[in-house]
Amino acid sequence: MSNLELKNLTITYGGAKALNGLSIEVKEGEFVALLGANGAGKTTSLRAISGLLKPTTGSIRFGGEDITKLSGYKRVALGIGHVPEGRQIFPDHTVDENLQLGSFIKRKSYKEVSQTLEEMFGLFPKLRERRKQMAGTLSGGEAQMLAIARSLMSRPRILMLDEPSLGLAPQMVLEMFRYLKKLHAEQGLTILLVEQQARLALQLASRAYILERGQVKIAGLAEDLIIDKRVAEAYLGTSH
Repeated sequence: MSNLELKNLTITYGGAKALNGLSIEVKEGEFVALLGANGAGKTTSLRAISGLLKPTTGSIRFGGEDITKLSGYKRVALGIGHVPEGRQIFPDHTVDENLQLGSFIKRKSYKEVSQTLEEMFGLFPKLRERRKQMAGTLSGGEAQMLAIARSLMSRPRILMLDEPSLGLAPQMVLEMFRYLKKLHAEQGLTILLVEQQARLALQLASRAYILERGQVKIAGLAEDLIIDKRVAEAYLGTSH
């Protein structure tokens, strides 16, 4: 069963099509990567799914329900988590406060929030050490952990991440991807990942779509795409 389905989605910016009849699906429990060059439509796709952009044509279904016209906050309540590019945490609030804001949309009880906080600190131990620290003083890697944990506070059914490795040191990138792998493997969380580091993304994902000019150019199993000559030459920086 498809947890998320985009069908013939078109989004236009000033006369130019950012998405041009895009159709993709993510099944429950999958780890899917969305790859492509800058301007291919990856970020636009996530923003459309989370309700930040309105499609010109096409439809978005989540959990069997048509959510194309649903407001963004209602999509979060349904279980769509979105970690945007640039993290967008609240710098003048503590780590604790940022995390609690992530649970607001579900209107949980104090006990539920406290329990979920403990789960986040178990997943990201560094955040426990920084819980009373202002988010704006965190390192890049810690800020990315906070952005992910804040989204997980709403207990999403799908977690969408936009360039989580952006601006991170190589070792922190590897650590971040280990966290994502753990979330998928141990909790069965459905993940849709937009990432410029295509090789690492393909090593994590089960399937991938490669976009070009707002359309799917190549799609398939990640293990096949990572050795595909077209993908290697265009996106992995190597020849087959």
